[in-house]
Amino acid sequence: MNQRTGMGGTDTRDRALACAAEPGYPAAVVHVAGRLDRDSASELQACVRDCLAAEPDVVVLDVADLTVAADECVPVFAVLSGQAMTWPGSTVVFACAPPDLLAAVRRTGLDIASYPSVEAACDRLTAGRSRYRLREALPASPVAAPVARRLLGRACRSWSVQEVLEPAELITTELVANAVRHAGNRVVLTVSLRHGHLQISVGDDSPAPPRPHEATVADEHGRGLLMVEALCDDWGTTCVRGGKVVWAKVATVAT
Repeated sequence: MNQRTGMGGTDTRDRALACAAEPGYPAAVVHVAGRLDRDSASELQACVRDCLAAEPDVVVLDVADLTVAADECVPVFAVLSGQAMTWPGSTVVFACAPPDLLAAVRRTGLDIASYPSVEAACDRLTAGRSRYRLREALPASPVAAPVARRLLGRACRSWSVQEVLEPAELITTELVANAVRHAGNRVVLTVSLRHGHLQISVGDDSPAPPRPHEATVADEHGRGLLMVEALCDDWGTTCVRGGKVVWAKVATVAT
């Protein structure tokens, strides 16, 4: 790719990569400026993961002042797009992408849409959508699980997906209980309906990922995540700065 000049005519070729996240819902924005290379790609990935914790419909990458050091760095955008679509189902798009960046991305086989401004991307991709999403902070105490089940039941009835309430309650109870057991002060439950799945996610401020393991008869804990795995279509952990989000998807006939 050709090197390019950034905002105000300032040469961006040697400026260190800077990422500024604006997490939000239904749209999150990441402003990216400076030089993207193999060493700085992880910073961009971390910034996007931080935005995914809010489970936006769309993540807009503002790349007006981005310089990509070499074509070998371009696949990071495919990684970001794949991560966002796997969970929570967000679409990644560009704002203000120069033609050489778009051409390099498309040579990898990935077609990321580009919009002339951040505002245009947000308006086009979020306007008029029906949204099914509940998000609540929970007390980091034993009362969190019953509170979470009540919120889940309310959401499933409101969205007419009661058929998945029983497995969803079991999953929610386990994820919330794990968060309370290992987290500090922050536990956040998000329930959403997307792409034919009821999605349940629980965020906390512990960076340690949950690990399913075979439990013995004498073990008090250890079987819950194996149960989650059996009940859902997919589950995983997304690490963010300041903690993690553990999520699960339960198939439903709703769209």
